[in-house]
Amino acid sequence: MSCFVYLAVFTLVLCGNVFAQDPEIVDEIWPEVQPLGRTGRLNCTVAKLGNNMVEWYHEDSAQTISIAETIDVQLNPMMGGLKKYEVRVRRKDDRQTHMLIVRRLRQQDAGTYICKIRVVGKPENRWTKKKGQLTVQVAPTIRDGPTTAVLEVSNGANSSLRCQATGIPYPNITWTRSDGGLLPLVNPVAQYRSPELPLVNVNVHHMGVYRCVADNNIKPPAEHLAELRVFHAPITRVVQNSVGQAQNRRFSAKLECIVQGHPEPTLTFKRRAGIEILAISDDDKFEVNKQTTDNQNLKAMEQWYTLKVKNVQANDYTDYYCVANNVFGSANSTIKLFETTECQGSNCPSLPPSRACSTAASVFVTVFVGILSYLYCS
Repeated sequence: MSCFVYLAVFTLVLCGNVFAQDPEIVDEIWPEVQPLGRTGRLNCTVAKLGNNMVEWYHEDSAQTISIAETIDVQLNPMMGGLKKYEVRVRRKDDRQTHMLIVRRLRQQDAGTYICKIRVVGKPENRWTKKKGQLTVQVAPTIRDGPTTAVLEVSNGANSSLRCQATGIPYPNITWTRSDGGLLPLVNPVAQYRSPELPLVNVNVHHMGVYRCVADNNIKPPAEHLAELRVFHAPITRVVQNSVGQAQNRRFSAKLECIVQGHPEPTLTFKRRAGIEILAISDDDKFEVNKQTTDNQNLKAMEQWYTLKVKNVQANDYTDYYCVANNVFGSANSTIKLFETTECQGSNCPSLPPSRACSTAASVFVTVFVGILSYLYCS
């Protein structure tokens, strides 16, 4: 009986000594956050490692990265003179810190990394393990598919503009109008933070370009422009409601009309001839152009048209009309061409001084020289 007791005690002491020597991971693996392209570092500190080894394992790719200080992955390319993966070990007393270094971070490098102690003689399910998180920050990108490019709505309708983005961390999305105006919300504001911009009781004044900016503090932020178009009848306005020009001197007059509407209206210039209103076509007398280069003074979806009246004559002084039509209706504006005594506009020729002015100048010079000669001789 006593022999059995001694044997039991000896066995317990022996087992206790063995278990007391089991290695352990003594600290938490602190999460690491780094931008795309930078270097990430994870530290695993173990005690009483003995003859056992530390393994780093990437859970997301199901890949063993390293065993002890040996990199186990097949591809470990050079990155700026250094390997992509590296393990550095710092030893102090019975503790070792195994630092896993991952260079030139890609998005697929992010995820959960497991530090394992490969204990000799034990199955893997009994190895000591701890997890650490590596986050790779990624600048925002706008997703084209779910994001609104052009939105067409009826006048008075409700709708919304959408802006979807990706990025790590997930970006904030802010809406503004490109022209600096207020957003057409229930309570209009200059900017609105949300992936979706609700549009309430939309009208012609809300047409234009809207900007969404996705920002997560990782440069550069992403930007997208969405256009809002509202179906409506044409609207016309003139640059000047009256234009003057002299006649019979080969001078031209330029009449300008700005048109808005959706769908885009067709425009026709007309003129009054007595009691008749006649349509104008491009010919030797008239030239119609649609301006495409200078749109800084135009509102959303406005088009600038010009009518050039060449070699203005007496019978050209009359009322001219710009008439716009689309499926929702029509509109027109009037421009009066009237007579002046001198050329008007930026294309007038520079006239030489008249003969009378030249004669007067010559007389003045002669008199002035004569006075100087008299004074000198006196």
